[in-house]
Amino acid sequence: MAKRSSANASSETSKIRAINLAYYKALSARDLRALDTVWTCTAKNILIAPPVNPHTHVGWAAIRRYWEGYFPTFDKFNVSMQVTAVNVNGPVAWVHGIETSRRRKKTGEVSSSRNYGINIFVNRGGRWLMEFHQSGVIPKKNLKRRDAPQNE
Repeated sequence: MAKRSSANASSETSKIRAINLAYYKALSARDLRALDTVWTCTAKNILIAPPVNPHTHVGWAAIRRYWEGYFPTFDKFNVSMQVTAVNVNGPVAWVHGIETSRRRKKTGEVSSSRNYGINIFVNRGGRWLMEFHQSGVIPKKNLKRRDAPQNE
């Protein structure tokens, strides 16, 4: 019985990792139709972004309007997440990790950031969908190289 439970948990974790990756691919492609398939698209959705000076966007319509205005300001836009953990509790799952964001505005301005990212998913009929996303920039003073020795 434990093996079956463990296999189910592993399967669900794989599905959550896949939908999390699909979110970042759709975001990087600035593909609103793909984002429609990743989110639950309800009035309860919450997006807290951009990572610098974030604002809270509540409801799918508000989130979509935000992206419709935000995406066209960029020539290039790429965001990915190095997942730290995937947690599942019944029909709810959350993923957190470190996002790497690279942007080039149409004005030519280039910027990048590392962000704390949190995504919450809900299981709807066996399919995991995003309900919440929050991204907050990690101040450069808090960034440490993984391979650098840590002095305590």
